[in-house]
Amino acid sequence: MRQRIARRLCGVIQPEVWVVDDVSFPKCGTASVGVARQYCGALGKRANCQVAVSVHAATDAASCPLEWELFLPEEWSQDQQRRRRAGVPEGVCHVSKTRLALGLLDRLAAQGLVVPVIVADAGYGRSVSLRLALEERGWSYVMAVDPKEIARPATAEPHQPDYGGLGPPTLPRYRDPARPLPGLIDADTLFQEVTWRQGSKGAMTSRFAVLEVRPSGKEASRTAQEQAGGRNCWDGVLPLRTLLVEQPEEAPEPTGYWVSNLPVTTPVTDLVRWAKMRRRIEHDYRELKHGLGLDHFEGRTWRGRHHHVTLVTAAQAFLTLRRLDPKAQMPA
Repeated sequence: MRQRIARRLCGVIQPEVWVVDDVSFPKCGTASVGVARQYCGALGKRANCQVAVSVHAATDAASCPLEWELFLPEEWSQDQQRRRRAGVPEGVCHVSKTRLALGLLDRLAAQGLVVPVIVADAGYGRSVSLRLALEERGWSYVMAVDPKEIARPATAEPHQPDYGGLGPPTLPRYRDPARPLPGLIDADTLFQEVTWRQGSKGAMTSRFAVLEVRPSGKEASRTAQEQAGGRNCWDGVLPLRTLLVEQPEEAPEPTGYWVSNLPVTTPVTDLVRWAKMRRRIEHDYRELKHGLGLDHFEGRTWRGRHHHVTLVTAAQAFLTLRRLDPKAQMPA
């Protein structure tokens, strides 16, 4: 049923982005499938809850969830009694949220759907392995990242230290250390004003800059070595990525960072629109929870939870299609 919903909605909405996120459901007790003490976004703190990862199709005008998967905490992997009572399938075990998200994207792509730009918040954007997996599949992304992520300017070039005569030759390395993203912003950084949509209180406008950087985290460097054929074959050149920075006029420092594998020549208006389109998922969650009862499920089993989510998704898809239909013509 979710496959049919995804095909129908993607055909009607023509999504510009797929948004990846997760949603939490506060719970009491320990019997509901996947429940554990973990971070609960609905409460803003660690609490007893369930968490589900979802992928949504979105444009500025419409959005709808396409696929879901319940996050199974690690404590559920070994507790056979709880798994049996909740009906957790044999092959299902603890998997990180980023791997769940990648599995959902693979599942949607296997249905023949065209994968647009993938958007996510910093909870997923900070995962270098997820970003590299998307690149390996040939998919584009615009993901929020933490300011503490380190990178070097695009002009940084590695050099080959002189061989000292002992041990293997020294690998190429950079002269300057990598810096957190705020350290890449200086007085010469060019910001421009961009309006990405009309909000309830007027035009949504802020200042943005686009930079080309070389992400330099340990995992990025290690993966670059592996892709180049191993440690001895690495030429020391880290890949270039596009960095989008937001700094409102009244703000003393940047307030948002996004990294993308799209070319730096991509229009800044498109990058900003796609990055900001993630807000559509909040509309979906609000309607799914408060209007359609996504968080009203009182059952405890794996199958029951996914049946409930599927029916709520179908209801939200129906409402989305109604909103997109033109109004009926009234008699003259």
